Amino acid sequence: MRAVYGIALAVGFVSLLTWIIAVFAAGSVDGWESFDLEERFGASGRRVVAAVLGFGMAGLSASYAGWNTALAVAAAVAGAAVGVALAGPTSVRD
Repeated sequence: MRAVYGIALAVGFVSLLTWIIAVFAAGSVDGWESFDLEERFGASGRRVVAAVLGFGMAGLSASYAGWNTALAVAAAVAGAAVGVALAGPTSVRD
């Protein structure tokens, strides 16, 4: 399961960096408005990225802490839920 958590963490981290860079570039460079992921995917897309990142981070942490598989999966699901909650209820553009 550590591989699953590790892949989720890597995908979530790369997605988060991509999201930040794309939103920054779309707001700073003329003609790049089509790269704005916040406009394209909104709060739902941001929640997905946060859920994947939270799942990977919590699952990997619990797994390396020596928790059994069931508790590590529960921690990963809780991490995903916390990530969704922290991603915000609405779009930052509202």
